[in-house]
Amino acid sequence: MASFEARVEAITGIAIESSGTTPLQSELTEFLQLAVTEVVNAIITARPSEAMRFATTSNSTSSIAQTGKILSVVREHDSTSILRSCEKIPTNLRYEATDSESLHFKTKTNPGYYLLAGNIHTVPSAASGNNDIVVTQVVYDTGLEFSDSAIDNFPPRYESLVTISAAIKCLEAKMATYIHTDEDVELANAIGANIASLKSQYATMLPRAQAAPQQGARR
Repeated sequence: MASFEARVEAITGIAIESSGTTPLQSELTEFLQLAVTEVVNAIITARPSEAMRFATTSNSTSSIAQTGKILSVVREHDSTSILRSCEKIPTNLRYEATDSESLHFKTKTNPGYYLLAGNIHTVPSAASGNNDIVVTQVVYDTGLEFSDSAIDNFPPRYESLVTISAAIKCLEAKMATYIHTDEDVELANAIGANIASLKSQYATMLPRAQAAPQQGARR
């Protein structure tokens, strides 16, 4: 399959190079990563049930960094096969949750979790001996680059939305160059028309992506 760079070049008619052009390959990489976040958030906001398609599960004996919407937090109970669901607790009650005399006390059989400084923690704390925290959450492909041809944790059926969104951003950057640097209004207007067309196409495709997949449809 063609790289995202090749796909965007085909849509925009712009040659994207490592230097001397607008946009640069490094800028396309940034646009693609922004587009992934944009598309994922739009889809899961409209259809929360689709969030699992953009999620991964990880575990730790300490805490886990939050990357996106949290779908599940469980804690092992002295065994990898015994997973106790964790109830979300306010961060300011994290101490009370460890106090056996508190109404908010949490145990291995009734654990909780809280968010602090961008990390997900459990009470009781995750620990060795098969007492990991196990989190399923939405993960955005922050390592996506212009030369890639696929997106991690991302169904192929939505890739065209990312390509179009990134293409729009590339054209906007090119148009800004024509206006502010080259002062070429005619070329800027031509690109503006292309941007409007792509935005219309994106606006039409997004609701379809947000709609429930048909029975038996390829994901």
